[in-house]
Amino acid sequence: VIPRFLRHVLNSPWLKAQSDTGTEGTGNKNLVLRKIRSFSLVLPPLAEQHRIVAKVDELMGILDRLEAKLRGAQKTQAAFAAAAVHNLDT
Repeated sequence: VIPRFLRHVLNSPWLKAQSDTGTEGTGNKNLVLRKIRSFSLVLPPLAEQHRIVAKVDELMGILDRLEAKLRGAQKTQAAFAAAAVHNLDT
């Protein structure tokens, strides 16, 4: 198993859904070992794991760039709004 592939699987909504159904208790719920044993885990061949990791990394890079552009646009919008309010006051 490629460690980065395993990290993506462990952080996936699919595994989180399994862990949510595997908790017991109220308030501070605990993940129960006997339920962890029943989790299903997909392990594709090594070459496919490499392809999945590469694609996820590529998509995460795109998301990071989009988030940076969005933050930049929000800063520009805030500056325009501040300028507009300033011009209304004068």
